[in-house]
Formats: sequence, C-alpha cells, structure tokens
Amino acid sequence: MSWDEESDSIMTADELFSASFQGDYEDEQPWDAVRVLRRRDSDQVFQTAAAYCRSEIPIHRARALDVLAQLGAGKPVAERHHFNDSVSIAAAHLDDEDPLVARSAAWALAHLQGERAISSLISLSKCADAQVRRAVAVGMAGSDRPDAINTLVELMEDDDDEVRNWATFGLGNVGFGSLDSPDIREALRRRLNDSFSEVRDEAVWGLARRRDPAALRLLMHRLNSEEWIDGDEMAAAEVLGLDYDAPVETLLTGLTNLVHN
Repeated sequence: MSWDEESDSIMTADELFSASFQGDYEDEQPWDAVRVLRRRDSDQVFQTAAAYCRSEIPIHRARALDVLAQLGAGKPVAERHHFNDSVSIAAAHLDDEDPLVARSAAWALAHLQGERAISSLISLSKCADAQVRRAVAVGMAGSDRPDAINTLVELMEDDDDEVRNWATFGLGNVGFGSLDSPDIREALRRRLNDSFSEVRDEAVWGLARRRDPAALRLLMHRLNSEEWIDGDEMAAAEVLGLDYDAPVETLLTGLTNLVHN
C-alpha cells in the first residue's frame, strides 16, 4: 500500500495538514499529504484550509493554498462546491508579505483558472519573482481573451527560460491552434531562434498547428532526421487529424501533401 493509499484510509484531515507542514517545501512527503487532501474535496478540508490561510505562520498559508489550488480537481467546475471561494482566497493572498505564500497563491489561481483567476493573474505579468510570472503564463493557457493573449506574447520575451517556455506553449496551443492571426504567428516566429530548445520546439509546433508553410517544412525536416522527439509526431498528427500512433512515414506523406497542395 502506498503512502497516498494508506493516508486516504486512516489519516484525518488534521493529521494530513500537519504532515504537509513538515520538512522543506519541496520535499515529497508533504506534497503527498497535499495530494490526498485535494482528492478528499470535503467541507472539512476546505474549512480547515481556509482557516490555515489566516494563520500567522507562512508555511501554513502556503500549504493551505496548495490544497485549495486543486481541491476537487478533475470534476466539472459546477461540481466543485468550493471553487469560487478558493479563487477568492487565493486572489487575496497574491500580495502576501511572504514570497512563498504569494507564489502559492499565484500557482493556485493558475490551476483554478476561470475568468476571475485569469484577471487576477494578468496584473502580475511584470512581477519580479520568476516563479510568479511562470504561474501567470500557465494560468493564461487555453484562454482566448485578448488580454490573456497579449500577456502570453509579452511573457514570451521574458528573461526566464521556463516563463518563455510556458508562454510559448500557451500561445501555441490556444484554441488547439484554431485561434490565428498575423500577430500570433509573428510572436511564435520570434521564438524559433530562442536560446532554450524547449521554447523553439513549442514555437515550431504552435506554427505547424496553424499550418504555417515554413513551420510545416521544418516539422518535416525534423521527422526526417534521427533527432525528432515525441512532440514532433504529436504536432504532425494533430495537423493531419490522425492518431498519435500513426507511423512517421504516414505523417511525412501527409505533411508533404499539405505543403504542396
């Protein structure tokens, strides 16, 4: 029996919260406790988390926000009874005096998403903390709001590699590539020569999803080489409307026909 399975069956919510406060923030065991609490999605877990968000101890506030970030995740929003309250609590902690708590609040909103969460995050796009800016980029993903798109374009020029990576991913995938404009393509093209390889990958895939001829040729070149990666296959399959396990030869034939027709 794993730690998660055992704790699901025998540990109380209070015991799990106590376990989440132990050790260093990135330690695995405290995060195990957080994950169990998220799955429970009960009134007791929410009320206890809300109470800890008012604690004078920063790690209590941070862990409580980590729980609220994905409380009941996987369910439709309408079935997540504490969703709106969780958004409100997280937004209220964005300017927390402790950096760890402020980061947890930003990441909570990034996971919760929704219109209110996105609006709260946009104002943090120029935050000095790269972790917060990274959360902003993650939180914008999937939104077709003009201000969210503009925020992603802005963050694609960030000094931090992972901020640019998540922002490029977000813009490349918005509308699964169906949202298109000259400005979006130009923003993605600027990242084709990025110093970080993962950003370059996301730019290629984002442009290919929009059937940009140059990106399709670049994707073909990659698939013809010995250095292609899974994302190349997935992007090609998405463009062609094929299953992800389609043979590379089939993908290359489809892309060739697409480019020349």
